[in-house]
Amino acid sequence: MTLERGNSLMPVHAATMMWPTGIATGAGVVAGGLSFLTSLPAITVAGPLGTAIFFFALVGGGVSLLGSKGDRRARRWAGQYPWRFAGGPAVLAGLGAAVTSLLSGTFIGAIFSGLAAAAVIWVILGVIGMVAGNKSG
Repeated sequence: MTLERGNSLMPVHAATMMWPTGIATGAGVVAGGLSFLTSLPAITVAGPLGTAIFFFALVGGGVSLLGSKGDRRARRWAGQYPWRFAGGPAVLAGLGAAVTSLLSGTFIGAIFSGLAAAAVIWVILGVIGMVAGNKSG
């Protein structure tokens, strides 16, 4: 399967071809660590873990759209289909937020938390892809 002409059903594949794992992991560790430190009197892991996953997806998707590394075809595809590209990191963040919310709350709250995290990531990365996606490809 290629990322050329009309093959617009591959947001996860396009994201992995240009995903900056080092930068995204660093952002997730820093955000999760700071979230853990701010909630330190009550030792909780679910909230900081959800924050780490959220920022992993946000920074990874943003840097992959704005960065110059990665496959040029993947960057061109992400520039042509910014909202579909944003779907991959949004699903990752939404699932991470839902699972970590489920560990510390109710099922309905976990669903809404996951949907909210996915919507925020999808909108932010979609706008970044629309504005800067075609410039880097």
